[in-house]
Amino acid sequence: MYRPRKKSLAAVSLLTAALAFAGTGLSVPAATAAASCQSYKISTSGGQVSYTECNHLESTPSYTTVQGSVKDVDADGQCAYAYTTLRGGGTVDEAKACPKGTTKNFSWTYRGYAPVEVQVYLREA
Repeated sequence: MYRPRKKSLAAVSLLTAALAFAGTGLSVPAATAAASCQSYKISTSGGQVSYTECNHLESTPSYTTVQGSVKDVDADGQCAYAYTTLRGGGTVDEAKACPKGTTKNFSWTYRGYAPVEVQVYLREA
């Protein structure tokens, strides 16, 4: 099972509205110290991912960084995976955590990609 988090203003608005419903596993993006960074959390019954995405639009070329951790929270024989796609294509980077209680940190940089082109997902397998 995976829960995608795609970046767009509409998605952020939907995430904000979703907080009104307890137990959804989604949270509102929280601003970090830098104005161009946002922190996110995604949860499923077997995994959690927490990460900060920073968009460096002032650089030439611009780039986006994604730093965080994925954790396996269920002793179900599956692993928790955090992964990214670019422009809706295939998986670019992936971090795997298992067995239960294992946390894996990750740090990925995408040069030349606008913020809306980088998506982060959580799945179990």
